[in-house]
Amino acid sequence: MQRDGFRVGRYRLTSVDKGRVHYAEVTVAARPSSTNAVTAGAAPFSWNIEAYGPFAKSSSMDPVYVAEALDGVRLALDELNGFFFDAVVVEIRETLVDTHLGDVRYAAAHALWRAVGFDRVDLRTVRNGRLVLPDEVNDEPDPAG
Repeated sequence: MQRDGFRVGRYRLTSVDKGRVHYAEVTVAARPSSTNAVTAGAAPFSWNIEAYGPFAKSSSMDPVYVAEALDGVRLALDELNGFFFDAVVVEIRETLVDTHLGDVRYAAAHALWRAVGFDRVDLRTVRNGRLVLPDEVNDEPDPAG
């Protein structure tokens, strides 16, 4: 994708909070544009075939993780005041046990920032059992206080 003006960013979230493991790895490609546009690539889960063989769940689109990734990229783009990008979610890696609500979203946001060279502090905050971006507005009370 480099030859089409796209720059690629990858972010791997590995975190343990109160004994709960959080894992997600997302790859995003982005290039400058006149407006923001976010899409999912053709087969973000095709890595399953390489990892588990030809009978693995391969290119099927997991709608929950795809929606999280797209949402994370959109939130990340919103922080780039005055800069616009075409962004493609190229790959989403998750596990059945260690990937929880919000993990893919969080990793996708950081992958976009890496792709476009935006220096972002990597804070891992957990609220209501899910990772949240450092400046995310959340009206739900934090049970941890």
